[in-house]
Amino acid sequence: MSTSSQKIIIAKVQAHHGLNGWVKVYSFSETKEKLCDYNYFFILDNGVYIKLDLEESKIDKSLKLKFKNYDSREDVEKFIDQDLFIGVEQLAKLNNNEFYWKDLIGLEVYLDNEKKVGNISDIIETGANDVLVITGNKSFLVPYIYGESIKSINLKEKRIFIDKIYYEQ
Repeated sequence: MSTSSQKIIIAKVQAHHGLNGWVKVYSFSETKEKLCDYNYFFILDNGVYIKLDLEESKIDKSLKLKFKNYDSREDVEKFIDQDLFIGVEQLAKLNNNEFYWKDLIGLEVYLDNEKKVGNISDIIETGANDVLVITGNKSFLVPYIYGESIKSINLKEKRIFIDKIYYEQ
């Protein structure tokens, strides 16, 4: 049951929940609710992606998922501590000037005067806005505020332009 599309990690199965095949899941998605919008997931089993159709989801203190045809604790035992993936084609379409983290990491970073200063090596989620970790001759942080600290992004050229004030600090 493998598929050839690119996969990204969206969550991690943490533990069993009850006896009927439910699992407790930690979501890497923006919200727990957003994860429940997917109809299916994939899990990597001996190098092959296995498709898991979502039967039901519950959100209270934590997120719980139930997959079709997995009806007992024993059925989902192999999922514990495993990553859940989705195909990139399952991602929602974004508006103009919105980007997925997966598309930003690795971009070449330029100052607004066209001087290359490094690459985006990581992104840190904070309460207010995400922060880009830039690694080059020196490492520095840039708040992700499109139109202010972030001047423009060109995914085709794999470039992002930032305000030079963040490099010069």
